[in-house]
Amino acid sequence: MNKLVLYISGMHKLRSTKRVLFSILLLSLLAAATLPAADLSVSDLELITRGRWENQRLLLSTRGRSEISLSGGYKFGGNLQLGFESSDLSFAGADSPDYGDYTDADAYSTAVLEYLDKQTNLEFRGADIIYRGVFGSDVDLSYFIGHKQRLVSAETFPDVFGSRPISTKYQGYLYFPKLEYRGIHSVRGTGLEFSSDFGDENIRGNLYLYQDSLLPEGNYSTDVQFMLSQEQLKIELFAGASFPQGEYGLYRGGFLFYYRPAERGEFFAQIGLPYYRPFEQLTIDDFYFLFEPRVHFDYVSIITTLFWHPERYLMQETGDAGSADIHFNLLFGDQEKNPITGGFETNFNLETSDTGIQDFSITTSPYLSAVTSGVIWNFMVNVTLLPYSLEDMFEGIIGVKAVF
Repeated sequence: MNKLVLYISGMHKLRSTKRVLFSILLLSLLAAATLPAADLSVSDLELITRGRWENQRLLLSTRGRSEISLSGGYKFGGNLQLGFESSDLSFAGADSPDYGDYTDADAYSTAVLEYLDKQTNLEFRGADIIYRGVFGSDVDLSYFIGHKQRLVSAETFPDVFGSRPISTKYQGYLYFPKLEYRGIHSVRGTGLEFSSDFGDENIRGNLYLYQDSLLPEGNYSTDVQFMLSQEQLKIELFAGASFPQGEYGLYRGGFLFYYRPAERGEFFAQIGLPYYRPFEQLTIDDFYFLFEPRVHFDYVSIITTLFWHPERYLMQETGDAGSADIHFNLLFGDQEKNPITGGFETNFNLETSDTGIQDFSITTSPYLSAVTSGVIWNFMVNVTLLPYSLEDMFEGIIGVKAVF
């Protein structure tokens, strides 16, 4: 047991050393950002606090994430991403356990393991080096490590084409705390990206060749992505494969469609097959469906989202096979014009099987959003109407997202 204590203490010291090294690295990046060729930005910073009533007490838990990017250079560009993500920031800054406060080594070991498990550190997220205009062509070559791109997420259109945001609000941790559905697939690993606009600023094509970190080591993937961005129409397509996976490999594909014929209305859709093995039976549970018509009036918008959960997502079982959401959002105000907006969201969730409907739940959520000096504040109260349970009926949410 003494060896275990020494080992855990050593791991704690190692974690502390890593935090010091990350701090030194961050200071180095900040120093480098002062150079003309470097650009330091915080591309993502979001905090979401959930409050629930349990055992006659109000319990708060805060989920947070951030991403820091350091980039520089044009012809030979580089980008380094650091960040953190935690499901509960309540223990941030807590002191490590003191051996003298515990009566035996087992209790101390348990406390140290729990402490280490709940700590949040700045971590390496990804990096890429870009060679633009390879051999004088319109092809850019990137060598990347870590997270590279979310496919069919609509998040890349503002960055690549400078368009207005078009992605659905009904995604991510706020609505899906466990799986955080965002797009059909994610490119993660170590590999190469070939990118070109084919001489047209409204088009972008990407080819990814990489060792896939979503799969066991030694598995390789390739994905082809095509994007078209026009004022009223936006399209994204992708198809991919992974080897060696089974006898014939593993395949996936997806399609994004956005159409805004007039100011009054727009339509957004994501359709995909995140995971498919050839010659296996293909069912509706294998697909990812999201359809979202949006109707806008002068002061009111009605947004309806139909979402079918896939059986597998990002190479893993979701546990949501046969689950479907019908989500209504009644929005008062224009988020692009008004600093304060609000409304009501109502979600109907169906859990189905071959024998029919197994479960049914209804949640309604009044909410208020405010934009102040580059920060988006979201206040929401989730009221679960079905299944009825007075103790679990209410959940308060405060979300803060910085816009840089």
